[in-house]
Amino acid sequence: MQPAPASPIATFAARAVMLAVVWLMLTLGDPSAWGFGAVVIALVAALSVLLFPPSIHRLRPLGLVQFLTYFLGHSLIAGIDVARRLLTPSLPIRPGEITLSLRLPEGGPRWLLANTLSLMPGTLSVHLEENQLTVHCLDTSDAIEPGVRQAEFQVARAFGITLDPPEGVRA
Repeated sequence: MQPAPASPIATFAARAVMLAVVWLMLTLGDPSAWGFGAVVIALVAALSVLLFPPSIHRLRPLGLVQFLTYFLGHSLIAGIDVARRLLTPSLPIRPGEITLSLRLPEGGPRWLLANTLSLMPGTLSVHLEENQLTVHCLDTSDAIEPGVRQAEFQVARAFGITLDPPEGVRA
């Protein structure tokens, strides 16, 4: 039996609290900013519930920590690789797109994977429809699919979804 998705009201409240924490940090706790901030927080939380309704897939704390560790490490490595390519006089890039079939379920897990790939230097998610994800890559001569499969595995782990790990990745 699958867990039921959270109610829209509970989801709105949880997202509003998270946005309030972000607002508190951005304004350094300035009380004069809360009037405008409360309106913005309510609108953004409501819009997020409309665009991204509650799902049965929830992030797991340990999986989220593992995912963030993976994301930060691979973002650094990818950033160094992009800088190396741009600083090399021969500019070793072959831009292009690849389309992959995803194993993740619809909703939050697929969106997190697409956005994760967009935030990593050298890749950009350009189209997500059903289980097909098209990724623009800086160099199509590189092995892109293993990297996407590793990111997919990390996202699955963050949500507590069981996927077979890609080759060379320990479960």
